[in-house]
Amino acid sequence: MKIHRAPRNPLFVLAAAAMLSACGPQIPDTLTIAVAQPLSGPSAPRGQDLLNGAKLAIDELNKSGFKIAGKPVTLELVSADDKADPAEAKNAAQSLVERKVFAVLGHLSSDVTEATIPIYRQGDVIQIFTSSASELTKQGEGNTFRLVANDELQAKAVVGYLSDTLRAKKVAIIHEDTAFGNPMRRDIAAALKKVGASLEAEQAVSNKVTDFAAFVAKLKAAPPDVLVAVLRDPQLIPLGQQLREAGLSDLKVIGTNSAKTTKMVKAPADIKTLYLTSSALEPGEFTGGSEFRSKFRAEFKSEPVWGAHYAYDAIYVLAHTLRSVGSTDKAAVRAKLHTIDAMAPVTSTMRFNAAGEQLYGAITVYERRDGAWVPLVRSDQW
Repeated sequence: MKIHRAPRNPLFVLAAAAMLSACGPQIPDTLTIAVAQPLSGPSAPRGQDLLNGAKLAIDELNKSGFKIAGKPVTLELVSADDKADPAEAKNAAQSLVERKVFAVLGHLSSDVTEATIPIYRQGDVIQIFTSSASELTKQGEGNTFRLVANDELQAKAVVGYLSDTLRAKKVAIIHEDTAFGNPMRRDIAAALKKVGASLEAEQAVSNKVTDFAAFVAKLKAAPPDVLVAVLRDPQLIPLGQQLREAGLSDLKVIGTNSAKTTKMVKAPADIKTLYLTSSALEPGEFTGGSEFRSKFRAEFKSEPVWGAHYAYDAIYVLAHTLRSVGSTDKAAVRAKLHTIDAMAPVTSTMRFNAAGEQLYGAITVYERRDGAWVPLVRSDQW
């Protein structure tokens, strides 16, 4: 028996090949997303909070039957402990690049994030973070996406509140000598000039220092109206104690998002009037916050402590973008992230501009009252 085969049509073969190549990278069965945060040491509660938020979102998406272009895809979550140290973070970032993770939610501190940006960019890993130093997205060259408002807006909020509400004319600043603290000091000082307030004293310190005796002595000799403290809670707590011992408990202090922690809000009230500005807003400030907190408590038997809801929304935004693009082509996903109005279940307004900054980022001013951070005013137009 003879079998007659139809001759191949060269045009058909070429068309089929073109269609296959247009599909881009093959959609994998499993897509790995990393969370690289401080999971040990003083900053661990924040890092674990972000990890928990991401885990909650990924679990929900997997249970819902997540698909890309109709293909079922399992989202895998891996974590890395950067120990809040730039050198450790570099090692973690390189390890994640070698593991070929698709995207990373990392890192927390601006100086740590800064150290990893070139590694993720060169390793083709999409980087999403909550770090607030303004320069970071410029360094990312299109590969970095910030989940919160940056420090340019936070500096304006600090000065706007101390000038318009507290009516302060004489200001002192103490700040950590880091990629976060130094630009904040610069931007605050520039904003003070614009409102006619004077910078009476300033001090840059290592982010490990806890002895502030010399600086406190300067404040005691010439008390300002307000002290701006760009410090983390392990430093702000002992500073408060030293202010109290010097008889300066009545000095109004404005901290920043680096000190907005449960530990700080529960610390002794050595500073009688403590305000904080923060780009990471409380879940309750958003319409989806109540439902998120209920789900978070049910899963982890605890309250979210800082930015879990931002991590949760970030995973949903990334998932929405992948579905919209219909592939795992990273160039296409990056391009889409800059323009997509994606579903963000808690914040609802997580949109990135062309630079990877939040289009609707806002800063809230909080006051410490009775062991809680009480929101006073929020704006994206300070």
